[in-house]
Amino acid sequence: MAEEDDKTGIRLLQSLKGKICEAKHLLAYTGTTRTRDSFCTVNLDQEEVYRTKVVEKSLSPFYGEDYYFEIPRHFQCLAFYIYDKGVFQSIPIASAIRFIPELLLDRQ
Repeated sequence: MAEEDDKTGIRLLQSLKGKICEAKHLLAYTGTTRTRDSFCTVNLDQEEVYRTKVVEKSLSPFYGEDYYFEIPRHFQCLAFYIYDKGVFQSIPIASAIRFIPELLLDRQ
């Protein structure tokens, strides 16, 4: 979040750094192809700010990716989603993990 002190004109920026490790035991497809091609996104409010690579044919995909981004404004919710990469569209396959800003403050 960017905040500017009116008296000094100093602008404070906040950033978020983390690692997306893995998902475990995703639900299998019914039929012959039981595995999934999945990826994970990081969303700030409704805007996607990071996306992992697609991990193919796995029900317990390992992403192992670091992410870093600046938080330019106040936000309501930071969320992580796991999607199945379909032929025509990406479909969410797991519940979102959501954080509110108060849980992230004073964490270093």
